[in-house]
Amino acid sequence: MPFPVEKLRWKYAGIAVFFVLLAVIRIVSNYTHTAQGFDEPCHVAAAIELLDRGTYKLDPVHPPLARIAIGLPLYLAGERFPNLSPSDSGNYNAVGNAILYDGGHYLRNLILARLGVLPFLVFGCVVVFLWTRQEFGDFAAAMAVVLFTTLPIVLAFSGLAYTDIVAASTQAAAFWALAVWLDRRTRRSTLWLGLAAGLALAAKATTSIFLPAAALAMLAVKWAVTRSNRLAEPWDYKRAAKQVALAGGIACVVVWATYGFSVGRVNESMQLSAASMPSFQHFPAPLARVGRKLILSDPELPAPALLRGLAIVWVLNKTSPAAYLLGHIKPGGWWYFFLVGVAVKSPIPFLVLVGIGLLASGKLVKEKRWTALAPAACAAAILLVTMPVKYDAGVRHILVVFPLLAVVAGCGCSYLWNLAANQKNNSVPWGRAALAALLVWQGVSTLRASGDCIAYFNELAGKDPSKVLVTGCDLDCGQDLFALLRELRAEHVSHASLALWTSADMSKLGFPPFDVPQPYQPVTGWFAISLRALRFGDVFHDAYPPDAFAWLSRYQPVQRVGKTILLYEITEGAKQNQNPSRSQNKNPRILQSPE
Repeated sequence: MPFPVEKLRWKYAGIAVFFVLLAVIRIVSNYTHTAQGFDEPCHVAAAIELLDRGTYKLDPVHPPLARIAIGLPLYLAGERFPNLSPSDSGNYNAVGNAILYDGGHYLRNLILARLGVLPFLVFGCVVVFLWTRQEFGDFAAAMAVVLFTTLPIVLAFSGLAYTDIVAASTQAAAFWALAVWLDRRTRRSTLWLGLAAGLALAAKATTSIFLPAAALAMLAVKWAVTRSNRLAEPWDYKRAAKQVALAGGIACVVVWATYGFSVGRVNESMQLSAASMPSFQHFPAPLARVGRKLILSDPELPAPALLRGLAIVWVLNKTSPAAYLLGHIKPGGWWYFFLVGVAVKSPIPFLVLVGIGLLASGKLVKEKRWTALAPAACAAAILLVTMPVKYDAGVRHILVVFPLLAVVAGCGCSYLWNLAANQKNNSVPWGRAALAALLVWQGVSTLRASGDCIAYFNELAGKDPSKVLVTGCDLDCGQDLFALLRELRAEHVSHASLALWTSADMSKLGFPPFDVPQPYQPVTGWFAISLRALRFGDVFHDAYPPDAFAWLSRYQPVQRVGKTILLYEITEGAKQNQNPSRSQNKNPRILQSPE
């Protein structure tokens, strides 16, 4: 006897809740094993500065919402802006580490900071469930949450005090609110759009690019699907303009609220003056003229830190920093960087279900259900708009693509589940069998990533993922530092050479005395090197040439610590590799960037 609709809904909601709780348990259980991510001190410092001093100068690149979430548990626990020397007070790494290590409560403070972003994972799951249920039903909604909460990249950045899961969840909510408003332009949908857009804009600056792109994509889909529908509601442009203005006003107030309703002079907030007028060489001529006028007139503006943050982001993109992909290094990266990143950082069964979901949702065009295509349209718009971006520093910067694809994959699950069985042969419905196999594969993939979801890559990346991606916390985020400390203690190492990618205060973690090797200078004794340093040249806070440690190809590592650190014991008479290519999987050679 089939369940009544109400029981079915509670059943699928219960499945979703179970997997959300399971994801939370998995994340929390890894807190003490995962060393601080490279940017965590930065986010902690900016958060406590805002909450304690009411200023936002250390790192205004990101809007404050995620920082408030990160800093609030620390602030409630009694942490305040530390008393440091003037030089250290302006260094967010020094400030952040001082807060984390305050009073010898390093692990406690690190965990508190990470707990601050965890509610946004839950919020993202709610958005995924409700949006999927609205378009594809209860079963699809439950499956979408199952898939979303088992994605290693989602688990990874829900377990670090970073801005990414905050941005992904609020941006997904904003896209959903926009789709609802475009479909039903009511006062309620307008208010929801303004609130959701404001939270997304307060979470990350990329919203200012992603939201307009998603809006254009959804408008294009709606026009294409409904243009021949004579019964469609006519567009009232005057009413729509008023609603957009109302939603925009609400969004601005929300963003301003996260900055504490601050008001300040342009020159003070931008740390500029008319006497030291910048060239504005990275800005278009109209923006450069506006910038010069603002500096000369020096007006008071609301949330001046927002203006400075946007300027820094613009300049950073225009300077085309070096990126790493498929063993090559190139200033400004590649147009297909994020496409490759999504392809290798997602479990293959998830990608298969996304493809099936695209085919299934495409069939709904005949029913004039353009909103069923909205999640896929938003994901495509984000991937398209990021192609010309010159800052390819990690798939986490487009983390919002994954909740969107989870909605599409939920549709794929529903399609397979509802395929009719072959009644003639009385065989098991192949659609449900295929779905079961894909879900088991997804489960195996997420279990394989347990313990270090940051470094997860699917089978397409091969045996050595560092040949594919290594920067932007796609592989190496400094997470294996605790494991290295345990290994050095187990080996009774009294002195070592370390070339690591970490922002941790090594003097307070109990490491033995160590030296930082110089570029191209071979060392002897115990030597630990992170894959980011080996491939890209990043050592602590210094940037070495990419081939600075090419000499290591002559030696075999003693072991791999975690997934990102190679440990060597090099003596004067150490056996060298006669054929480095044969040991490439254990100790990959540096790959030079193309000319």
